[in-house]
Amino acid sequence: MRTTVFITHAAPEDNDFALWLSSKLATAGYRVWVDKQRLRGGDDFWGEIDRILRNDAIKQIVVFSKNCTKPGVKRELAIGSIVAQRLSDPKFMIPIRADDVRFTDAPPEFVRGNILDAYPQWYNCLDDLFTALSETAVPRSPSPDAAILSAIVEAREDGRRLVVHQRESCLTNWFPISEPPKSVRYYRFDGSQAQLTAWLSDCRCPYVPLGRLVGSFVDPAAFSEAGPFPLTWSTAYDCPFMDFISGDDTGPLAERSGATNHAVDLLRQHFSKLAQSRGLLSVEFANRDLGWFFPDGLVPGGRVVFEGADGRPHRRALSGKFKALRWHTCLIVKPRLWPELVYRVHANLVLTKDGRTPLPGDRTHRRRRRLTRSWWNDVWRDRLLAAMSFLGDGNQQIALTAGSETFQLAGTPMLVDVPVSYEAIDPPPPSEEDEEGNIIQSAVLDDYDDDLDENEEDE
Repeated sequence: MRTTVFITHAAPEDNDFALWLSSKLATAGYRVWVDKQRLRGGDDFWGEIDRILRNDAIKQIVVFSKNCTKPGVKRELAIGSIVAQRLSDPKFMIPIRADDVRFTDAPPEFVRGNILDAYPQWYNCLDDLFTALSETAVPRSPSPDAAILSAIVEAREDGRRLVVHQRESCLTNWFPISEPPKSVRYYRFDGSQAQLTAWLSDCRCPYVPLGRLVGSFVDPAAFSEAGPFPLTWSTAYDCPFMDFISGDDTGPLAERSGATNHAVDLLRQHFSKLAQSRGLLSVEFANRDLGWFFPDGLVPGGRVVFEGADGRPHRRALSGKFKALRWHTCLIVKPRLWPELVYRVHANLVLTKDGRTPLPGDRTHRRRRRLTRSWWNDVWRDRLLAAMSFLGDGNQQIALTAGSETFQLAGTPMLVDVPVSYEAIDPPPPSEEDEEGNIIQSAVLDDYDDDLDENEEDE
């Protein structure tokens, strides 16, 4: 029985994407074949590749990039085309565009097929890929295969780390909504559209518009007082939050998808309101993500005391100096309703000249890349924990207000168990940061491609 999902890619150019995709598929329970020899820069082991494709592969995922003309890729495409004909499966190959390449430049083996798109955001392809695998009944296990994940980790680390075959608990960047909002209420206003528009333009609570209705977590009394002038509202729908997002009671919305979109939008607005109330400033990134950063002077003493992953108190600066610029920890927050009800919080970086006004542009990206070269996972983790501790004023739970009601966000992230771990053997990188957050460059970490000379900096 064929059970293996085979990933065709150019090595080493597309290794990063192939390994990322392999890990996502393996975590979802699919059996993925990983060529460790090839991913580590060795020669293609054609006997094994040919055997897996011809006898074990149920699907062949092809990484479509500028490197598809390499001989190894072309040979695997030829074998895959033969297997597709033998199985009478026109959808045996699943191409995924992972590069800035024109769809019309696709190899002839799948030029007429449905090419999934993973450029520029890799994760955009996952929903369509999992749907395609599900519709064609590709078998999957209810839990990840530890051996496959171990192989992916070993290949990724290229022999620099020793994989330990034992379970390990790891911190995530998912912060559970430990006590969700009570209800999603839709209020109706029967006056003029002009009055409604004017009232909402200065409404002080999170809301989502829906024609003549307005959805909110806020209770009726607080909602009626949230606008700039008095209006009379009636409660058209009052849906329990968990029933609303599960689709059992979506109120005025016909589809569950509409309900989940409204819930996510309201959750996002409530976090933004919390960040703003604590003094963080907003910034919009090029991909339209909204971030909240720590301006200079916000944190008393410049450093936050928080409980670290080891359960002991630690201190971290959330802003500091880099050459003539200021750097600031920035949070990008995205609510998730599945598989857990959480806020996914990602730590990023903003640069300013005055401590408050973000700098845009490609040069900013180059500066950020150089600045964070010595920030490995432990540094990013601690900045995230410190930032969330500040938002919660050091409490284990962070209260988000919805009028007279509140809902609770955990101040510490979820732990997950993984089937393998590894023992790092690399020496730690040199630290370039003093206690005040000033970055003092080390020549060991300098790179001509990323660094800027003084003239560019002055510009």
